[in-house]
Amino acid sequence: MVAGVMAGAGCRSAAGLPALDAAALADARQALSGPLSGDLAALYHLQVRSSGALRLAVLAVGGDGRMTISEPFGGAVSVTAWAAGQPTRVYDLRDGCWRGAEDAVGGLGVTAMPLPEAVRLLGGRLPAVAGDRVVERADGRLEITGDQWSALVTVAPDPWRVTAVDELTPTGEAGWRVLLRGHSGSVPGTVRIEGAQRGWAELELVRLEWDGGNGLPDEPRLPPCGALAGGPP
Repeated sequence: MVAGVMAGAGCRSAAGLPALDAAALADARQALSGPLSGDLAALYHLQVRSSGALRLAVLAVGGDGRMTISEPFGGAVSVTAWAAGQPTRVYDLRDGCWRGAEDAVGGLGVTAMPLPEAVRLLGGRLPAVAGDRVVERADGRLEITGDQWSALVTVAPDPWRVTAVDELTPTGEAGWRVLLRGHSGSVPGTVRIEGAQRGWAELELVRLEWDGGNGLPDEPRLPPCGALAGGPP
């Protein structure tokens, strides 16, 4: 889940930390490339420009998952569902319909990285799944290239953890940025997502469990949004 800021984003590193050499990057890559500790179930306070009192819940089972945004004292307002080999859908529970992957962060208002990679980032790992390419760079960062996306990853030691992810855009312009801090081990306690168009969102971890769920709930039974307006299905 992610977005970016200033034109100099590709040159930033963790404040006060020296650039990592090749041996250290190799150690970081090995430490952060393993599988998650289990199926992830996490709850966050979600703050965006228009609201500071939302909740975000993430459930992930293997490569499949659900992300639900809810009002603090109300029901869910959107559910994002993804699964291997299937298109990502965002179910807008207010409008009673679903949209495609271009709205994969729904109410966040910023551009998303692929959701399986984002879940790994929330779980304290490199945001790279099978098939993504990870390269150690001379500037002390890791470069990850996936399907139609690429980013630079800043890591820090003791223990190894991801502290920033900056999008590499095809034109060299600023893209999205994710800042991670307040780690417990490698798991971030706070995740700030910043967008090139000045959209932003901040997640504060409330609770995380491994293998704490009972599978994923069924997707809502809603029509595509275009169908409600008489458009094509």
